[in-house]
Amino acid sequence: MRRLDRTGIVPSADWDKRLKRNLPDRDAFFAKEAALEALDLNDPVRRKGFSAFAPEVLKQTIKGHGFPVLWGAAKKTLAAMSHHKCAYCESPINAERSAHVEHFRPKSLFPSLCYDWENYFLSCNGCNGQKSDKWPAQGDYVRPDEGEPASRFLFSRDGGVEAVPGDAEAENTIRDLGLDRAWLCRCRRLALGSVLEDIEDTFGLLAESPELEEAIMRLIDKQVARIAGKPELAYSTALLQCVQHALKQTRAERSAVPKE
Repeated sequence: MRRLDRTGIVPSADWDKRLKRNLPDRDAFFAKEAALEALDLNDPVRRKGFSAFAPEVLKQTIKGHGFPVLWGAAKKTLAAMSHHKCAYCESPINAERSAHVEHFRPKSLFPSLCYDWENYFLSCNGCNGQKSDKWPAQGDYVRPDEGEPASRFLFSRDGGVEAVPGDAEAENTIRDLGLDRAWLCRCRRLALGSVLEDIEDTFGLLAESPELEEAIMRLIDKQVARIAGKPELAYSTALLQCVQHALKQTRAERSAVPKE
C-alpha cells in the first residue's frame, strides 16, 4: 500500500445539487444518520446497517431502500490519486467500469460519511468485494493517505504479505480486505519475479567483473531509484521493499568478503 496524496481531491462543482436532487428528505436523513452513529459501534442495531435502521429516508429501488449511488462521479479524480491502481492492493485497474469507489468507513455504519469524498478510495473488485461493509469491532484499518502505510506491511518474494508485528490495524486490513488472497499473491509474485531477476542478473556481474564493483553498484542503485520514482508501477510498494531487501543483503554479503 503506497501513500496517496489527497491534495486536490474535492467534490465536483454540482455535488451539492446532486445530493439535493437525490435525497428525498435531507433533514430527515441527517437526523437519522446522527441517531445511528450515536449508538455504540458494536450495538446490534447499528451493525444491522443504516438501510435497516432508517429505510424511510433512503431511495426506493428495485432491490429495496438504498443510498442514492452518486459516488461514481469521483472515479476519475480518485484514479488520478492512486495512479489508476487499487488504493489498497495496488493492482492496476484498466477500465472505468471495473473501478469501484470504496467507502473507507462503510456507509452502512457511518452514513454521515456516505457522500464525503474524504471517505472515498478507488478500489479493485477484489478488495471492495472482500471488505464490503466490514469494520473492525476494535481499531481501524490502515488508510492509504495517512502516515507511511508502506512501512506497516512486510512483503515476501513469493507474493505474500504480513503485518509488521504488533500492528493490529495492518492485520485488520490484510484480513478484511483479503490482501493475502491467493490470486493477488500470484499477481504480486509474477510482478516481483521479473524485476528481481533483472536486479540479480546485475548483481551477477559483480562476480564476473569485480573491478567494476563501484560502477555496477551505481547501476543497481539507479535501478532501485527508478522503481521508487514510478508510483504507477503495479505492486510498487511490494516491489520496492523486496528490491531494497535484496540490495541490502547483497551489500552485506559483499562487505563480508575479505578484500584481497
